[in-house]
Amino acid sequence: MKTIWRKHLIICLGLGLLAVPIYFLDHALLGSQAGGGNWITLDFRGLIFWTYVTLLAIHVTVSSIALLSFPKAGLLCIHVASILLSVILFVTGVTAYGKLRRLAISNEHRAFMESRKPLMNVIELKEWSYFPDENHPTEIRARVIVHQSGRFAGNVTGEHTDPSDDFTTVFQSTNGPESQRQVRSGEAFTYAFPLEFLNVGHADGVRITLYLFKALSGPAPGDISEVFMKSPQQDDDGEYFYGVLPPPSQPAE
Repeated sequence: MKTIWRKHLIICLGLGLLAVPIYFLDHALLGSQAGGGNWITLDFRGLIFWTYVTLLAIHVTVSSIALLSFPKAGLLCIHVASILLSVILFVTGVTAYGKLRRLAISNEHRAFMESRKPLMNVIELKEWSYFPDENHPTEIRARVIVHQSGRFAGNVTGEHTDPSDDFTTVFQSTNGPESQRQVRSGEAFTYAFPLEFLNVGHADGVRITLYLFKALSGPAPGDISEVFMKSPQQDDDGEYFYGVLPPPSQPAE
């Protein structure tokens, strides 16, 4: 083995052995006790160590290639240049990975949102009304059509908003699991929401949330949740669909 390669190997081994104290330094500086405070404990152990190991792997590879390509260049110059190049490659790689990761997440989210579009109108709220009247209601009745089969449920809240945009919950529905019902695709029915009044006042904002679950019990992929409210800000947020709540109709006699 040539002398320059022997020196190169010694330098690489020395840098490799340096990983041992860096490992313990990493745990000492970035362990769970470094989170600070009682609210949350952070544990970043491994960040310094694995960054160093990655840089070392890049450095050994680059310096070995440089030494093989330019055997007459000074060993010190090769290692110094290799360290600088390794840092540049590491930062570039991390940046590129971050951008690719964000792009993949964005594409995945876009595909997910596209797959949800056919589900947007699976639940239709045709009309709703206070019963027996709007002044002293004991329940809200909603006329619904579903275009898929499943387990149907829902809830209602009524809120009063004051001039400072603070809101108070006036009433809420008391529907329990026993009020859920199995429905067929294309079925139209009236669903009743018994009301519980929490505060005195008139509800100027009513929100009706309807659910269509795929499984006989519990959540499952493909469950549909739609919120009907006075002024929805968006159509779909990935969890709920949003629709405009029509004005209340007169209850049937």
